[in-house]
Amino acid sequence: MPTAHSAEVRERLQERTREILERPHAAPDPQAAEHEKAVVHECRYLMRLLATRRRSAGEMHARLEQREVPAAVAHEAMARIDRAGLIDDAAFACEWVSQRRELRSLSDEALRRELRDRRVSEDHIEHALAAGETGGEEQRCRELVRSRLRPELVRLREDADGSHHRRLARRLDALLTRKGYPGDLAVQVIAAELRAAAQD
Repeated sequence: MPTAHSAEVRERLQERTREILERPHAAPDPQAAEHEKAVVHECRYLMRLLATRRRSAGEMHARLEQREVPAAVAHEAMARIDRAGLIDDAAFACEWVSQRRELRSLSDEALRRELRDRRVSEDHIEHALAAGETGGEEQRCRELVRSRLRPELVRLREDADGSHHRRLARRLDALLTRKGYPGDLAVQVIAAELRAAAQD
């Protein structure tokens, strides 16, 4: 059975509800609405970028700068993407290093340059370069040279005057330079692997 107290509470709630419903609503702020529309538009753009591959925060900032997005809009769009858990520069750097080592056999210095270009912090870069490292840079360099020497083994063994040997050494040196390997390491690995290939 309802008490006087519960009836009074109910009446107060109804009165409060009426006050809220009858309160005049503030006119929408056109500037705020325009800002929100722009932020949502840029968030959708960033989501499309992320749909193709993982990206660093710096890459996404750079893309917004290229689009000449106003700073306040860019900041808010990035903040929302971050709050959604879609920015992880540490994971991005590790994935980048792993894929580029496997697919392109790049040196650590070349990987550093690429990650710096993508505005990844030095801490994340160094952690990514150390993560998953097994044989080291010299081993990666040797494997790359060996992979290029395999099709040349017969010609190397038949190379009486050493001309093919010298041409191949120059090509390998150019390749390792493009991949970012230090000059002294390249010379040492090329000489050792060419010698071993000719003797096999």
